[in-house]
Amino acid sequence: MAVSAERQSGLLTIDRVAIGYLAVSGALALAGGLKGLAIAAAHGLAIAAIYGLARRPMPASHLAVFLRLMYPIIATPLLYHEVALLSRFFHPDYFDGVVQGWEVAIFGSQVSQEASRWLPAFWLSEFLNLGYVAYYLIIPGLAIASQRFGGGVGLHRFAVSVALGFFVCYVWFILFPVVGPRYAFGPLEGALSDGRFNRIVRTILEGGSSKGTAFPSSHIAATCSAWIAAGREDRRVLWLMAVPVGALVLGTVYGGYHYAVDAAAGLAVAAAVMVAAPRLAAAASPV
Repeated sequence: MAVSAERQSGLLTIDRVAIGYLAVSGALALAGGLKGLAIAAAHGLAIAAIYGLARRPMPASHLAVFLRLMYPIIATPLLYHEVALLSRFFHPDYFDGVVQGWEVAIFGSQVSQEASRWLPAFWLSEFLNLGYVAYYLIIPGLAIASQRFGGGVGLHRFAVSVALGFFVCYVWFILFPVVGPRYAFGPLEGALSDGRFNRIVRTILEGGSSKGTAFPSSHIAATCSAWIAAGREDRRVLWLMAVPVGALVLGTVYGGYHYAVDAAAGLAVAAAVMVAAPRLAAAASPV
């Protein structure tokens, strides 16, 4: 059901999460001189807009509630590309050498380079790359499911979880940029790279990736946070989406897009969000 328009206006938890990220990243942007000052000013305007939005009562229609609660997630593509610039204000280089050392110390090899050689199955490569592509459908689909099963309150819990998953990773990207194995070693080659879904993923990454955003994997952190949050609204979601989510997690490493430690760190972020998000969301809920 939709949230009642009678709700008293005021900042929701999702607003506070968005303001918190914009304030932190805006403050960090000040290290970038005039260019950083412009970014910080834009963040200030965005924060002012959120305060203005919070003065209005919650809308009544399903679509308006969806947009009201999901706006920070809708804005993540823009914020995702911004972090590549913000990280340059602090670091002239990337920390892949450090992460590659962790990879060998923990797993004994560069798993992102070896996994497809250990299991060189074309069907597996295509399936896991399909899982990676499904990322762009999983989060919107789970958001719709959360609203369907939990109403506006459920969607708010979902939005808080996903926003935290994204924004924790984004702050880390700014302070500890890692380009990932696709840049460090080059894209994987061979027969598996000829698959349709492999080509689709590479086209997406070549056209829309943000350099320095590999560790932790925000794909995994946000997707798993979304999956768990939607599963709290209806447990059937956990079972129905287990395979697509699992394919996405494995596909990030198998396809050579992330180090295994990127994936592990993304799962750790999702685990932390799973613990923190419900209480935070309840502190300033839509009803």
